[in-house]
Amino acid sequence: MIKMILSDLDETLLVDFHVPSINRDAIAKARKKGVHFAVASGRARFMVQSILEEVGTAECEDEYSICYNGAAVYRNSDPRPLFVSPLCFEQIEAVKKISDHYGLCFLAMTLDQIWMYHPSESEVKRKTTQHARFQIETDLNVLKEDQVMKIALQSDSEEQLYAIGEEQAERFKEMGVEISYSSGRYLECTCRGVSKGSALRWLCGYLGLKQEETMTIGDNYNDIEMLKEAGLGVCVADGRDEAKNAADAVTEIGYKEGAVAEAIERFVLAKL
Repeated sequence: MIKMILSDLDETLLVDFHVPSINRDAIAKARKKGVHFAVASGRARFMVQSILEEVGTAECEDEYSICYNGAAVYRNSDPRPLFVSPLCFEQIEAVKKISDHYGLCFLAMTLDQIWMYHPSESEVKRKTTQHARFQIETDLNVLKEDQVMKIALQSDSEEQLYAIGEEQAERFKEMGVEISYSSGRYLECTCRGVSKGSALRWLCGYLGLKQEETMTIGDNYNDIEMLKEAGLGVCVADGRDEAKNAADAVTEIGYKEGAVAEAIERFVLAKL
């Protein structure tokens, strides 16, 4: 029996940066049956608060959030993380050199805000729409005394990011950096071994749950480990083929039509 659902946000749970009513209603039904609902996102905690409010889990002591692609895990009622795995400054410097080489927008995500270097117009607009706390900076040294959970290299060309990932694969490995992709615009970097899947394992251990008692829902490269680690991994119908191949099931409808609600109704509520 599924006791905890974990869902990705962008291109999975959200439509136009909000949770549609069909998904909210299904989540509420599952929670009334005693099933936990956690978000699992590449976003920072301060970027998921309005979403938690929409699904009704903000400030809940018994609900949790996985942020920064698994680099931090939170109890929703506490702004202090239960678990963190930050990048070291040497890793930050090395990734910045790669970003500068290709002329990309560089995002360093800390527990409190996003530091943006070489900002692109599209990323400034996106972060403004997301109500994210960000600051445009030029000096990398401001990050020395902070904890950087995740770095994102942003490009408006998805193909460019995949090419960089391949070209620099050995270098990223030497740095001890894990890479993934999301939203067709980010090459994301965390410490080696950090993923939504590793955070799922940690959270299950913390809560005393078995991994087979979890269902995850996602769509993209940064969801693959989470889809593999769960008892039931579900990919939305319009997700990446790589995510579909890693999943145990694929929804019949896309995320804009309510794929999360379909997964909850089919695989959780129908079996309670």
